Amino acid sequence: MHTVRHHLENNSAECTCKMYEREGIPCRHILWVIKEKGLKSLPAAYIKTRWTKAAMNMPMFDLGGNLIEDTTNIKAVKKKVGHPWSEIFTCLSMAENNEDCLDDFMKLIDGFKQSLLSRGNLQASGDKGKQMETLLDCPVPEEVTILDPNKSKNKGTQKRIKGKREQATEQHQKPLRLCRTCQQMATHDSRNCIDKVGY
Repeated sequence: MHTVRHHLENNSAECTCKMYEREGIPCRHILWVIKEKGLKSLPAAYIKTRWTKAAMNMPMFDLGGNLIEDTTNIKAVKKKVGHPWSEIFTCLSMAENNEDCLDDFMKLIDGFKQSLLSRGNLQASGDKGKQMETLLDCPVPEEVTILDPNKSKNKGTQKRIKGKREQATEQHQKPLRLCRTCQQMATHDSRNCIDKVGY
């Protein structure tokens, strides 16, 4: 039994199971109270930032407290990057059937790339090596040795181990036959009769 205290002023609730305080997820007792009160959505107080898309809109720090990446303006940057991509694809779709236009387009792209490389301090955002080194506080190895995985036996190479109950059920379902050693109708025969000498 758990007690839920519901606050009418902000529709928040407290439960004695303390699941929300421990894990940040509303328990079924609080959800039941919210449902019974006729609320159509979960109150904003129960939606933690770490469960939302906005969780990435905060700066990221390494273990030493150094700023790795400032993500506060990541949406604005993504918007700025998205527009040139759209323009590039539009130009490519317009020039795809004309080789001269494609050659001119490639010359423009190569020229812009060379001007970026001449600046010297620019690097591709896809290169995460330096960020990983900062985060782990150790250099990324140049060569990584990966061992072969352990070989597993193919399906069906071993018989399934039967439990005692299953063995007893199968034994009970066997038809009775005459044992030549004990001269009784049983589920065993003379090869595995308990009356056989030396068994």
